[in-house]
Amino acid sequence: MRTASRKNSRRTALAVIDHEERVLLCRVHGDFSWRPVTARVIRIQPSRFAVIHVLDSLFSHWFLARTPVIGRYHPLAERDGRDESTDIFVARHSRIRSISLRARSRSVVDTDYAWHPLSAVEDEAFDVCPRELGPFLRGYLEGWIPDGVITLVE
Repeated sequence: MRTASRKNSRRTALAVIDHEERVLLCRVHGDFSWRPVTARVIRIQPSRFAVIHVLDSLFSHWFLARTPVIGRYHPLAERDGRDESTDIFVARHSRIRSISLRARSRSVVDTDYAWHPLSAVEDEAFDVCPRELGPFLRGYLEGWIPDGVITLVE
């Protein structure tokens, strides 16, 4: 029973974009694909704000951010043997505010973090998951993707 709930679980991730249009991405050592950073995101209703904590001991603070756009990604079941859906919250680095809450961290010691230019993330040769992350983030920055939930496909 536990296996079934894990197999169809929903994860949350955070795509942070800085003022130079770079995206903070991560990857597990040995994996070639870059991904948005795994995070715990608590939406504050009815406002458009969320409390965010990146699930890695490298990040010791919680953040408050405006989260108007969310990419919902449903991978194919056979891909990597996983069937996890992911909600990708988008936030601009300049609009994230650090707040003081006691951090509960899970250490992820085998993860690389790097800022990548958005133009590189949009390039077909760049290995990113989900594949549509670059155009999704570009649409967010340029304002042609409306607020709300957007479904990303492979």
